[in-house]
Amino acid sequence: MAEAIRNLPILTPDELSERLDELYRAIEEFNDGYFFESHETLEDLWMVTPWPERQLFQGIIQLAAAFVHYARREYPGILKLLDAAIEKVSEFTPEAFGIETARLVESMRQARDDFARLGEAAFLDFDESLVPHISFDRALTND
Repeated sequence: MAEAIRNLPILTPDELSERLDELYRAIEEFNDGYFFESHETLEDLWMVTPWPERQLFQGIIQLAAAFVHYARREYPGILKLLDAAIEKVSEFTPEAFGIETARLVESMRQARDDFARLGEAAFLDFDESLVPHISFDRALTND
């Protein structure tokens, strides 16, 4: 299976454009609180996406994974995943594929700071109003 994944062909720009609905579906799942599903939906596209877009998609996957950890009450990994997501998505500000990436990065930083402030002993007291909302407009895709 791992060998088959490594041999998947990378999408052309036109092929990527044709599959952007997967990105938007993953974002909608994330915004609806379906973090695991969001991660899974976007992972299939991420594996065949060329650079540099691949990095943006991976950042969104890492954001979703951080909140999968939170939902499972597993503190280890939340800060590391949020840090990685912030680093990757920051490279695409202020906007990419119609996603308000600058706003997303700011909201990820707020969530990350709250988790860090709470620490492992109290992270379940996280203010869930700080879960990032990924704002996007499909009409603004920059392909």
